[in-house]
This record gives sequence, C-alpha cells and structure tokens, in this order.
Amino acid sequence: MAPPTVLHLTNDTRPDVHLSFCEAFRALAADGLLTHVPLAPLALLNAGREEADAEMLRIAEEARPDLLFVQSPSRFPWTGEEVAALLRRLGSPTVVLWEGDAWGGHKPVTRSLAAWLGHADAVFSVAVGAQARLFGRYTRRPVRYIAQTVPGRLWTDDPVPGPEHAEDDVLHIGGRYLRLGLLERVDGARQRDRLVRSLRRLPGCRFATYGSGWRGPGALGPLRFDDQIRALRGARMSVGWDHYRGYAGFFSNRLPISMFAGRPHVAARPAETSWLPGPECGLHLVGTPAQAVARVTELLRADPAELHTAGVAGHDWVRSRLTNLNALLHMFSSYLDVPAPPADPWQAIAAMDTAARAPQPA
Repeated sequence: MAPPTVLHLTNDTRPDVHLSFCEAFRALAADGLLTHVPLAPLALLNAGREEADAEMLRIAEEARPDLLFVQSPSRFPWTGEEVAALLRRLGSPTVVLWEGDAWGGHKPVTRSLAAWLGHADAVFSVAVGAQARLFGRYTRRPVRYIAQTVPGRLWTDDPVPGPEHAEDDVLHIGGRYLRLGLLERVDGARQRDRLVRSLRRLPGCRFATYGSGWRGPGALGPLRFDDQIRALRGARMSVGWDHYRGYAGFFSNRLPISMFAGRPHVAARPAETSWLPGPECGLHLVGTPAQAVARVTELLRADPAELHTAGVAGHDWVRSRLTNLNALLHMFSSYLDVPAPPADPWQAIAAMDTAARAPQPA
C-alpha cells in the first residue's frame, strides 16, 4: 500500500532555496511514512493571481492528498469561498493548520487566516490561552498548542565553539518597534526597549544588538535570518525579550534558536511553560527587564567553563527535542501512522491544550 500523501501549503517565497519543514518531511518520506508534495502559493503569485490559482489546482489535483498541511497562510489572499472550493475539488482531505505567529491587538486576524481556520480539522498554534479564544471566533475546532522549534535552515552539525574568541559579551537580536507609535501598541515592545538601554549602560560589558530601529552604541542593523547561529556564537551569551508574554505558551523561535547556538540565554519567562529547562541548560527565564539585567550581570562574573557547559547542554536539549520533525510527529500522530515524538517534553506540550480552553479571567 502506498504511503499517504501530504500536500504542504507552505508560506515560503523561495521554496527552491529554503522550504520550511523540508528536512522533517524528507525524513518521514525516507521511512516510507508519507509522500510529501510541497506547494508554495506565494511563489506562484509572481506570475499573477489567475495563473497562480490554475497552477495550484493542477499540483493539488495531481497530488490527490490524504492530508493538507497549511503553514501560516496569511500572506496569500485566500477567501473562505476559495478555500472551500479547493477542498471540494480535492475530495475534502484532512486539513491540519500550523500557525507560527501571535495575533491580536494591533495584529487582527487576517481574512486568509480566518478562511483556513474555518475549514481546518486541526488547528495548532504557538500560543494558546488568549490566542485560542481569538481563534475560536473563526473555528469550532479546539485550538491545540505547538511549541516553536529550530527552523531546519539553521540546523548545523558544527560543534559549539568555546567562547574564548567572542567579540561581544552580550548579544540581543530583535527589532525596535518605535515607528508609528508601535512602542506603545506592541505588547512587550517598551520592555524590550528598556532592556536594551539598560544593557548598554552596563560597565565593562561589550553589548551589541541586531534589528531594525536601533540607533547608537552597539547597534548593528538588521541580521540575515540564516546568520543567527554564527552571530550568537560570536558572543558569550544572548538576551531576548518576546512580545505577547501574556499568551500561554508563546515564545518566538528565537528562544530555541538561541539555545541551539549553545550560549547561555536570558529571556522573558513565557506564560505556562514549566516544561522548558532552566539554568542547567543555559536558559535563564526572568519576569522583568531589571531582572534580566541583574541575571546578565551575574553571568558575566560566573566561571566561563561552567557557562559553556550549560550552553552545550542547552544545545543538546533543543537538538533532541525542539525539532521540526518532532513537531510534525506531534501534529500528524492523530491522523497518520507515524510514531509519537519524545515524551519529554511533548507530553507536557500536549497538556498545554487545556490552556487553550481555560476560561478568560474576569
């Protein structure tokens, strides 16, 4: 019997260069567990909408998928009618939606995301709680939690280097949302700004920050996505401050990326994520920017060999747990004959689904 076919609607614009989840799908296909057919609507738009629709339909009908994996669809102009028509033409395959961003406040749910939420059989989100309640306006399916993982394009087998030749003591990656008043409108943006300004003033600390919007000492401008591991390994430690901290389970993929780099990482504590490791794996989660600065100060005085050992432990923890392959196994295990991901931490991640259904505080 032929393995089931998964049609992958990716949001990549250059799937010929970087295809999301590619390595994970390749591993599952090599084990004979599925056939992977990628489809990149955004890349097809260059030829025009009518041509893109025709080519999408051709690829989709030729694939005859058993399961449709939809990855963050918002940047393609889907409508509910178009989604329904496509699914009818394909014989109504199972639809698994993966949403890798936080929404709400200044970022209302787009028409495209709402269209797929309304037709998905399973909705996986990197944030639950408030985000699950928001998505619940568009879907009758329970919103399930999926942890952020290290993107495959950043994966490297190079060993974690020692910090002896680090050019910086502390590195921050992330933009400054000052334009158009977004410093007030983006949850966590003011705290990030306060953190960076405080770290700049630390005596004797070589601090640098990548990202748009920063000016002054240590501001290095935007960083190419693919250069993150190299940049992080060029510092003794890293620090970050995510937005949407009130969303249960939410942290950006920069947290697992920073851990994968193998350097100690100080970050805002995500809500309801006790399953994440701690300082033994180089991860230091704090509640305020002032606490982050205090923890960085402590780490700068710590034994470099101990910090390196903890950073390598964090690298190993992420490398064996927060992978794209484990994420696919978690999402597909209810629909395809695939093995379950490691119990640690994926059983705890599965338990986060209850946060999605928790009542909103009065």
